[in-house]
Parts: sequence; structure tokens; C-alpha cells
Amino acid sequence: MDKIKYEEFAKSLINAHQTPGAMVALNHQHYEQGFGYRDREKELPVTADTIFGIGSITKSMTCIAILQLQEEGKLSVHDTIKTYLPEITFRGSEDITLHHLMTHTSGIPPLNTLFYANKQSMEEDGSFDLQIKLGVPLDSEQDSIDTYEDLINYLNTIQFDPLDRPGRSFSYSNDGYALLGIIIERVSGQSYAHYIETNIFQPLGMKSSFFDPERLDNRATSLYSVNPLAETPAVEHSPGWWDAPAMWAAGYVKSTADDMLRFGDVFLNDGNDILSPESLDELTSQHIEVEPGLHYGYGVIIIPDFYGTTLIEHGGGIKGVSAQFSVLPEKGIAGVCFTNIAGAPAEALLKGAIQSEIGIEPDKKAIEYDDYVLSEADRQAITGTYHSNEGQTIKVYEKDEAIFIDYLGTEIPTRPVGRGAVTIAMHGTEHLLQFKDDRLHFGFRQLLRIDSE
Repeated sequence: MDKIKYEEFAKSLINAHQTPGAMVALNHQHYEQGFGYRDREKELPVTADTIFGIGSITKSMTCIAILQLQEEGKLSVHDTIKTYLPEITFRGSEDITLHHLMTHTSGIPPLNTLFYANKQSMEEDGSFDLQIKLGVPLDSEQDSIDTYEDLINYLNTIQFDPLDRPGRSFSYSNDGYALLGIIIERVSGQSYAHYIETNIFQPLGMKSSFFDPERLDNRATSLYSVNPLAETPAVEHSPGWWDAPAMWAAGYVKSTADDMLRFGDVFLNDGNDILSPESLDELTSQHIEVEPGLHYGYGVIIIPDFYGTTLIEHGGGIKGVSAQFSVLPEKGIAGVCFTNIAGAPAEALLKGAIQSEIGIEPDKKAIEYDDYVLSEADRQAITGTYHSNEGQTIKVYEKDEAIFIDYLGTEIPTRPVGRGAVTIAMHGTEHLLQFKDDRLHFGFRQLLRIDSE
């Protein structure tokens, strides 16, 4: 690796995105570097032993637990969820299997459940009211979702239409992973957190990985955020970790770079004795195509042609967390990037390090999209406002024969790359927006058109 060139690239990204602290590490000590501070006010450095949130990288651990239980004959990924959750009654639930939850193909649309599961901690830092001001469809009088029973009751009570029949289309669902956590608990007879810590963390030697924020110590990073409604938005210290015990299975592990490189050994060493090679193959199979050249397995994303090799990865993001975990099994490389603010360029930072390690420029794009000229009819077909109950509202509009989007009050130019596809630059990465059947596929979610321009 050309460390000087990579670190110029990394520092430029970190400065551009006002990221207080970041950790980038590759296995076998090929590269390990902290940038900025874990506590900016006290100028405490970031190290490989700094504890960060990993967000939705947790999902791969949830899927490993399901596959372990399948190996023991206690369940099958093709069982319906009602086998283990008979009290579930929401529309379409009778046809959903564990496989559908693991691959985000259950048909469950983006919902606001995660906000209610985080409500107690969000009220402590004032961010629940902030989300309402930002337009997230939340009711301040709605009780918080604190238990599995609360979660199931909420899903049964709210009226939502499935996006599709199970197995037919992809839309990312934290709720689906929360249900997997309940199933793990019921089938194993252990709490979800205890099962993960006993059957994944302990055998892998991940001694600094856990769920409960009460276990955070002085190695933990401080958290930072930006108030988008402030007159001059600036990065500020934001104490208090969001916590949602009913949804731990969707993304609440705290860990270190050292520990997560140990987790990478599962993918590099045929399951590393916690998973059979056959189960590892199931975990990393291309179960459904999400975007051209990008597939979802069980809690992991697979890019089968990443400069001629396979890349297995997943990101995570929540308050004080932007994280990325990547493995190139054929090259024997595992890597991780953690930051202490949401919206940081963790994916771009880690891809840049991996590309530098394999002799490719850090800013090169693995998946390239050709320019496309949209006709007037093409532009009219995609303009409109798209919304999800998870809080995303995106306005797509035409200006000077070009397409722009308004996202969180920011006008972002797009680059047309197909008849119903444009890209935008965000968090240091090019993101694809696909339009089909009055839906916008963005951020791995399906947003429904609520009006047209």
C-alpha cells in the first residue's frame, strides 16, 4: 500500500465531511490508522482498541446465529416465521419465511418502528422532536417500543400494505431483523445478546464486543452529530447512545477494530469453527440482486466483480455511527472503518484502503455507470415526491432540463445513467437511484410516489 497517497485521500475525505474521528484497519497489520479524535474536546486519539458502534454490521451476526441453529436442527431458514411467532397477524405474514427476513424480501415496507424503539434515548437527547420537525411521521404520544411484545403488538396494530409478495423484491427492513432476534431467543432458550456473545464473540476472542451501553468504558468514543435545523449547522458533541433492546438484532453491537478483524476470520477461514463451510456458503450466496452488480446474501452485501475478485461487505449507520466492514475472501483481506458521527464517508474510506492494498487508486469506482441522456418523457416519468414511513422524503424535480433531488432540505444534482436511473454523490460515494412502477429504490429501500410534478 502507498500509505502517503492513501492518507492524503483519507484526510481529504475526513475534512470534507467534518468527521471528528475515524479508524481504518486491515487484517495482519497491513494497515492500521486512527484519524482525528475519539474525544475531540479532550483531544484523545482513536486507536484499534477504541469502542465504536457498528450499526447494521450486526445483521451478519444475527444471520450467523440463525445458521448455527439450523446446523443444530433447531430451525430451517425456510420455516415460516409464524412457526416461531404464532401471534403475528399483520398482512402477508403467513407467507414470510426466515429466509425472506434475512434477505429483506419479506415485503415489509420501511416503517417508523425503529424511532419508537429508540424513543426513550432519543427523548433524552432531544432528537425525537427533531425527527418530527424534519418530517418523520411520528406521534409524540405513541408509547415507546421497549419489549418484543411491544414490537409485535405495534406491527400487528398499524395498517401497512406489503410492498410485494415475499421473495419477489428487496427493501431493507430493520423490523425483519428484530423479528429474527426474537426467533433466536425462543429457539435457543437464551436471550439474544447472551446467545451472540456466547456463540460468536467468545469463541472468536472478541472480548470488547457487546450490546448493552451500560458496559461502555473509557475506551469508548464520544458521539457527535449535526443539527440540520441550526442556523449554521456545525458538528457538536452529542452525549448518550441510542438504545433499542427490542431491536438489538438489527444493529446495536459495540466493538473495536481489533475485534471486528477477528470477526473477519469467519469469512476467511471457512467459518472459523463457529459456522460450517456449507453455512458460510449460504451466508455469502447471492440471494437477490439489489442493484446492477450488487447482491444481498444473509446480512451481507456481495459484489461478485470487485476488480476481478469477490467483495463481501456491510455498512452501519445510526446516531454517532458510520461504519463499514469488508472482506475479500480470495485475497485473504478483511477490513473495517469506524467513525463517530452519522453520515461520515466510512464506505469510501475503507474501499480506498482496500483498493490501495491491491494496487488500485483509492478514489476509483468499482462499479461504473455510463452517462445517459434522458428524454423529456423520461424526465417526466421520474419527477415527483417519494416517501417512506421510515422518514425518507425525496423530491425529484427538473430544472434547466436536468434532474435534481431535494433530500433533507439539500438540493443535490443527479447524473442520469439509464432510462429510469440516476446517481448522486453522497458521503463520498456514488449512490444509485432507480425508478420503477411509481417507486424509488434508494438507500436499499423502496419509497412510494405520493405525488407527481
